[in-house]
Amino acid sequence: MLKQLFRTLIALCALISFTACSSDSDAPEAQTSLQLQLKVVPEDLQVKEYKHLIVSFKELNTGFTTTQELKNTNTLSITLPSGTYHIIAEGNIAYADGSGTTEAKVGGVQNGVVINGSTAAKTVELSLKSGNSDLILEEIFFTGTKTPQGAMYFGDQYFKITNNTDQVLYADGMLVIQSSFMTNEKQDYSPNIMGSTLSAGAIIRIPGTGKTYPVQPGESIIIAEDAINHKEFNPASVNLSTANFQIFKEDSDDIDNPSVPKMINVFEKMVIHTQGYYAYALARMPQGMTNEALITQNLYTYTYNLSFGGEVYPMDGTAVKIPNEWITDAVNLSVQDSFQWLVTSPSLDMGWTSVTAFDGDKNRFGKAVRRKVIGKTMDGKNIFKDSNNSTADFEHGVKPSLFN
Repeated sequence: MLKQLFRTLIALCALISFTACSSDSDAPEAQTSLQLQLKVVPEDLQVKEYKHLIVSFKELNTGFTTTQELKNTNTLSITLPSGTYHIIAEGNIAYADGSGTTEAKVGGVQNGVVINGSTAAKTVELSLKSGNSDLILEEIFFTGTKTPQGAMYFGDQYFKITNNTDQVLYADGMLVIQSSFMTNEKQDYSPNIMGSTLSAGAIIRIPGTGKTYPVQPGESIIIAEDAINHKEFNPASVNLSTANFQIFKEDSDDIDNPSVPKMINVFEKMVIHTQGYYAYALARMPQGMTNEALITQNLYTYTYNLSFGGEVYPMDGTAVKIPNEWITDAVNLSVQDSFQWLVTSPSLDMGWTSVTAFDGDKNRFGKAVRRKVIGKTMDGKNIFKDSNNSTADFEHGVKPSLFN
């Protein structure tokens, strides 16, 4: 009798446990009713019409994705599974300018947007996109190499800048910019000017008088950290002695190749980070502007609060603000598990690229990021992808082209 009662109790407990588990697993997924507003910046831009917008949502934990199309409106009502989202918005607007109405492409991106509760309201800022008809950053080799003995070797980093058009372009005066802010360290910088300018922490400039350095369609120029034959010091490296330009820091113990023109140092020293963590950009100053005028007219002093060890420390810094309309190309770099934010306006770059998945990866050496080839010209030159989205445009962690 007791044994029978014991068996009955066990069966009853198992039934209760199964019922509870079934109830949990069948619980409906939490849903949030989202009101999303798309707002063009700067705010004084007189938008006449939101012609066509596409908004994409990706939940970062489950991979759930959905896309919504908007016509003649900048607001969206949608019900989503609660979670943390990556939101991308792109499309076309019409806005008033001095000569009438202009149609332009716009884009915006936000990462890590928490959407939960029964209702939520969010705003995504849109920035004007500029069409590119100038030089682009085809390849950035920033990781350096390793010697056969396993030692880290630097100085063989380079930028490969390419004419992706069908016209002859001139490299003279082109600015190469390293961002002041880092993609793996998000701070609340004040004043926030990122929507309209890029904050430059270091600037170098290609010399020339205007038509000294032509770049033919499909051709490239190389800017080397040190323009020497690195294979003499590291067999696993590359010969950069015939680079077009070299980065030379006058007040330091730097290597000079007298046969290679020096880049002009405009603002601070450019030190290429071996893991990325910065954005790089190309820009053209207004004709006639001097290096000195660039700095004095565009100096940017910012403040932020640094949180460390439970304490908050007021901080400040100085950069040079480069108007977005001067910039011909921009690439955000980072490490996959360390990325926190884009340090450019989404109008310049809506994504980011990397060489490695995690911070300190020893396999990063000897690898680069390079634009994807999407076709060939009639004379066999590569045509590179350039959609202002480095995530889509670049192959990451590939063998540098100069090593082939």
